[in-house]
Amino acid sequence: MSALALIAVRRGDLPRARDLAHTARCLATRCELDDAPPSSLAYTATGAVYAAQGRHEEALAEFKHAVPSHGPTPGMSPWAALEGMLALAQVLLDLGDGIRAAEIIDDAADVLILYPDDVNALTTRLDRLRRRLAPPRVDLVDPLTDREVAVLRLLPSTLSLREIGAELGVSPNTVKTHAQAIYRKLDVSNRHDAVERGRDTGFL
Repeated sequence: MSALALIAVRRGDLPRARDLAHTARCLATRCELDDAPPSSLAYTATGAVYAAQGRHEEALAEFKHAVPSHGPTPGMSPWAALEGMLALAQVLLDLGDGIRAAEIIDDAADVLILYPDDVNALTTRLDRLRRRLAPPRVDLVDPLTDREVAVLRLLPSTLSLREIGAELGVSPNTVKTHAQAIYRKLDVSNRHDAVERGRDTGFL
């Protein structure tokens, strides 16, 4: 259920992701597995939902439970730990803590060296995070506001503008206004190009 929640987050289906993550956490608690290594993925899923909603401090609290300080548990797949590490690094970057994010990214890279098979997707995510550590200089005449960045970060999802508004607690018209401002400031004309430009410039 935790894995399905993470997939739902990536697809932009936050209501389903929230339900799945909540159920996974409840099951872990009911079965007294909160401290067991496999339950870390339930914390990661919950944190990913919070992060997608822009609730970074709450996400950070979840990821602290999800990411073991000693790295992946011996004898278990490293995937769960890596998911938590990459998600934690993303939130730290969003909060402006590049130093701690860099440490987590380096730790994740060390894990991937030990498990080099079938990790292309994880390596791509790791490279994207590294680019955010030192994003290219972008001289925007009119910089993006914090709220516009929050909207931009939800544009890669399948959420409609109305649904993005619901996630951020603002009206659909407000989201539309933010989206139009994002397109203008990034010199693009549509959502797809805004996402690509956002990635190129280090906002995503």
